[in-house]
Amino acid sequence: MLKHDTKESREGKVVLKEVDSQCVKSCIDFIYSGKFVIPDEKMNDLHVAIMMQLEDVKHAVSDFLEESINEENYFSTRNVADMYGLDAVSTRCRAFFHDNIMEISNQPEFGNIEKPNILKFVMSEKSKLCEEEKLNLLFNWVEKNCRNQEHLHECLEAIKFDEVSPAFLERLLESNHIISNDLGLYKLITGRLLKASKASQKTNEEIGKDDLIILFDDNADCIRSFNPVTEKVEKFHDEKFTNLKHFSAISVDSYIYILCGNKSVHRLNFQSKNSKWERMKDMICVHGLTPRSVSMSGSIVVVGGSYSKATSDVEIFTSLVNQWIQLEGKPTAIRDAGLISLNDSIYCIGGRRQDGIIVPSFCRFTPSSSEWVDLDPMRYPVRASGVVAVDQKIFVIGGRDGRMKLNNVECYDVTSAQWTSLSSMNACHGWVSAYHIDKWIFAVTDGGTANAIENYDISQDKWTIVKPKEDQCCRIYKSVL
Repeated sequence: MLKHDTKESREGKVVLKEVDSQCVKSCIDFIYSGKFVIPDEKMNDLHVAIMMQLEDVKHAVSDFLEESINEENYFSTRNVADMYGLDAVSTRCRAFFHDNIMEISNQPEFGNIEKPNILKFVMSEKSKLCEEEKLNLLFNWVEKNCRNQEHLHECLEAIKFDEVSPAFLERLLESNHIISNDLGLYKLITGRLLKASKASQKTNEEIGKDDLIILFDDNADCIRSFNPVTEKVEKFHDEKFTNLKHFSAISVDSYIYILCGNKSVHRLNFQSKNSKWERMKDMICVHGLTPRSVSMSGSIVVVGGSYSKATSDVEIFTSLVNQWIQLEGKPTAIRDAGLISLNDSIYCIGGRRQDGIIVPSFCRFTPSSSEWVDLDPMRYPVRASGVVAVDQKIFVIGGRDGRMKLNNVECYDVTSAQWTSLSSMNACHGWVSAYHIDKWIFAVTDGGTANAIENYDISQDKWTIVKPKEDQCCRIYKSVL
């Protein structure tokens, strides 16, 4: 450029346009010293090194981009990789997109993804997402770019709606403004909801066919299932959770979630026999060895502490963004409280205080208003009880009073705000999980107890001991519906 009759040769200088001075300085320093130092925020200005034909700098920047990719810089990193032909970075971007698409979907640039690419991902059999998460992904895509709405109907045809629960579709109709503003879309989702609701209605012979209580067996090399109709215990999934000894379990949509004492969270898609445990974002707070949790509108809420730790911390997990958010804490620290979600509120029953005293307390927490309200307490102190809601009634089953296991059963009518004593269980059960299946309530004792299941007939107020049909003893550590 300086040898020939050019403007640069006549003026004796070269003007570098649209480059950052710090990047140019770093490149010149590298020419003289062999050392390349550049601030992280300047890494995307790779064209300076390309222009100066500094291949070593190009490789150094490429390595950095490949190692430092995250959901916030994904789109800028992918653009640089495509612009400068960085094959290794492009490969890493594709893998990162596949594994972290829900987090990436929160970025503004997500709306710029072209329809063939988003449709290809939704239709992919290799995707780890369930159909409900794919639906959330599509609506997030439209939310980020309104022009994508013209493709939404076509993309929804790729969704397997028979794998989407009626409850999830109801939440979409209630809260999604994209659906409410599109009559055709509203009719489509309403039609799918009606079809799903009809499919979910069971005859007396079918009751329990799809309702299984999943058992984490102390002795088994797999996860087992208990069928409430046939009372058979069978192998359910090849994947056994072996990461840690202490954990609690909860089911939300198509997943079983494991909440561990070390704050880690794992989940398994129970609709797929080939699924593996995947690690989710850790909880924010330490909630003891077996965190007490409840599902609410497709989210998981953890309240207080559990064995060995009393706390007032409350936090909520939303699978769509794989994120925990801390909520208004409980006024008093508690551990091993019973929990149930009803009418957009969470009811917290009993528990052990920081000073070790077990209490009969009963309170209601409404996340939308961050309000805690004390209600009439139970008639006796209890912790680690099983809690289940049927219509507008809350059943509190078993648990512990100090070191003693209980067989007491109390019922709170939300409408009349009255407590009533019901028939006691046949045996005393501590660390109870309770599940409502049609006209019955099943109480399952956790903690390594052998075959500890009782069945309550709501209409007859009668408990029956269940003897699972299986050759070997099933020692239940944890269970989930």
